[in-house]
Amino acid sequence: MQNSGIRRIAVFALLAFIWGSEWVTSRAIDAPPLSALAFRYAIATVVLAFIVGIRRPSLPDLRQISVAAVSGITLLALPSILLVWATSRVSPGLLVVLLAMTPLIAALLEGRASGTLLTPLIGGIAGTALIASHALSFSAMQWAGVVAVVISAVFVAASILTIKRRLFETPATVIAAIQFPVAALAVGLASLAFEHHANVDVSREAIQVEAGLAFLGNVLAYPLYYSLLKRLESFQLTASQWLITVIGLAEGLVIVRAVPNWRIITGVAIVIASLWILFRSRPAEDTPHSTLLNLRVTPPN
Repeated sequence: MQNSGIRRIAVFALLAFIWGSEWVTSRAIDAPPLSALAFRYAIATVVLAFIVGIRRPSLPDLRQISVAAVSGITLLALPSILLVWATSRVSPGLLVVLLAMTPLIAALLEGRASGTLLTPLIGGIAGTALIASHALSFSAMQWAGVVAVVISAVFVAASILTIKRRLFETPATVIAAIQFPVAALAVGLASLAFEHHANVDVSREAIQVEAGLAFLGNVLAYPLYYSLLKRLESFQLTASQWLITVIGLAEGLVIVRAVPNWRIITGVAIVIASLWILFRSRPAEDTPHSTLLNLRVTPPN
């Protein structure tokens, strides 16, 4: 395997590790989720503005700035708000299975969910379902939460496609620096609207944990994510959601000193096999770029 391929896999795995660990850590923090997220986004805004000011990369034009700002809403703010709302309305297992559909949705939006791609895209969802089967339940009462999670996944998939198509030449750090202040404002307003009666933990330990999550999960991770997006297809990159689930569950098992059962082991094997097949798929083997969003994901000339 070429060195560039190894680097891409390493960055992909690092992102999954960061966000999988963030998921486990954030669940252990006794703080209103939207308030905590707005605080992390605000920290990321300040740090990324400082980085952009020091590095002085080429700045995008007004159209690109508008696209990045809107994606701060559609990729960062709205999905997070919807997921927080849905968390108490849908079982944890069903939630992660629905989120595992994001790569399939991205491929559907591109008109490429067929041929050799369809098997790993469905396999990743099936593997996630096995992994999360201990917390998976279905009932008609969950329909509102299901709709919210699916809408969140659609927002993420469509946003990633848009960023790849319209911000391909924009520096990854600049994209994140534009997104986070918009997202911080939107999530902050949602927190004021829905969490104004909640108690906020302002202890030094809580602030330190939130700051650490902001640096790793936002300041470091998102520029890496957008840099990797320039080298991967949207459905390949969003498949990191599968690995995030695997890592989050693995860390949870370590914390409670539990042994994985056969369903978890089988699910992990299916997820890894699906990722391997997905990363080996060549665009020429699949449906041409006739997309539902009319977005070509190939780099512009």
